[in-house]
Amino acid sequence: MANPVLSRRTLLQAGLLATSGLAIAAACSKIGGESGYQQLTLERVTVRIPKLPRAFEGYRIGFLTDMHLGIWMPQERILSALDQLASEQLDLLVLGGDYILTNENPLWPLLGYVRNQRYAKLSARASIPLLFNDAAQLLSHFSPPDGIIGVLGNHERWNSVQLCFDAFRPFPQIRLLVNEEFNVVRGEQSLSFFGVDDYLTGLPTLPPARPLQNGVSSRILISHNPDYLTALFEREESSFSLALCGHTHGGQICLPGLGPFAVPVTDKRFVAGLVEVNDVQVYTSRGLGMVGLPFRLNCPPEVTVFQIVAA
Repeated sequence: MANPVLSRRTLLQAGLLATSGLAIAAACSKIGGESGYQQLTLERVTVRIPKLPRAFEGYRIGFLTDMHLGIWMPQERILSALDQLASEQLDLLVLGGDYILTNENPLWPLLGYVRNQRYAKLSARASIPLLFNDAAQLLSHFSPPDGIIGVLGNHERWNSVQLCFDAFRPFPQIRLLVNEEFNVVRGEQSLSFFGVDDYLTGLPTLPPARPLQNGVSSRILISHNPDYLTALFEREESSFSLALCGHTHGGQICLPGLGPFAVPVTDKRFVAGLVEVNDVQVYTSRGLGMVGLPFRLNCPPEVTVFQIVAA
């Protein structure tokens, strides 16, 4: 599958643009950016899945994506999000990728946009192993009964997939999937999750469509970038009932009356929330963290709880 490959400079142009437009950024933060940063929304979503195995009626899945641990994201913020999820009696936690954010712009600390001093004096390169190790440590505090599974995002591939896997390896309850399947078993029945590589920077694949066996009658896809879904639908490959995505941040900056200022996806159906395409339900989370600019506007961060029931 052809995959657009863009430079880090191009993909982070919003951050560079912000440097030359700090007056606008400051104004936006005053009219709601900081409140958008502080307000974490817990979204509860019920999803109806055809042919759901009876053993999984009411199964509860937590979804946390784009946490972007770094100078703009304190550890306490992530622990608070995990505490909210822990109170929801989840069966499984799904991670949507982009666990860290390195600081590529030395002006942000000088301008006071630092919420986590732990990384403020480190170069981008020097901070990478520490960020990945801290992210894995934070996520290991939560242990739902069926564990934690996750996928890679573009920031993992930009920085170091090897360091990412090295950081998560000491925590066997967390499994990162790269074009791999993970089955949750209940007696003779099971529910399948398939985590694909990042669409923008990796090589995502799906197993060939086939009759699902061993009691598996539903597959849930995890894709960091929802544009991968567009490519699948164009090829009529939809051997799954639900897809969980991140990457967009919901736009992060949403202007009153105009909507998102910039969205890093081609298919605007998948900016945020739940949509149905070709009998497949696709959910795109607004995520937890920020990139480009150190605030949100009219686009609160979220963690999500799905309860799946038979259609």
